[in-house]
Amino acid sequence: MSYIPEFIEDENRLAELAKPDTYTIGDYGYQRHEGLSILIGCVDNNRSRKLCHQIFKSSDNLIYIDSGNGEYTGQVVCGIRRKGRTYYKPIGDMYPDVLLETDKFPTELSCAEAAVSAPQSIAANIMAGTAVVSYLYNILVLGNIETRSVTFSTKTVNLKPVVTQKRRRKTAA
Repeated sequence: MSYIPEFIEDENRLAELAKPDTYTIGDYGYQRHEGLSILIGCVDNNRSRKLCHQIFKSSDNLIYIDSGNGEYTGQVVCGIRRKGRTYYKPIGDMYPDVLLETDKFPTELSCAEAAVSAPQSIAANIMAGTAVVSYLYNILVLGNIETRSVTFSTKTVNLKPVVTQKRRRKTAA
């Protein structure tokens, strides 16, 4: 796990940070394996989401959890790519409007623009954070997830998951 206390606004830099580690198994390093990175997008602008989306689409192996909320509502989406195949769609495929370049990177904002941001309640931030932590727990501790995305409202105290469908086995008649 790493924390970088700066804005990441360059695709190459983010790709390098999201690149999975490789490791070997066995005394003589005869089996080389690649880990699976998890990119957590807790960004407040769609330009940064678009950058994360591009990294997800160009990665062979990546879990991308995106969290976004307004004052009372929000969503958390978990995209999964493994061996170049997308198993769960990322935020940009589920909500294509977030890929529209309608805003700036945080470092491109003037002081006046930064001061006038979309309001967010602490309850919405906490609910979004709880959903992200739940995804991480399910992935790292339980080894799987059953929910592709979650939408929520703190006004109605409602959390609605989109559950993955399990494949049914066909039986021979």
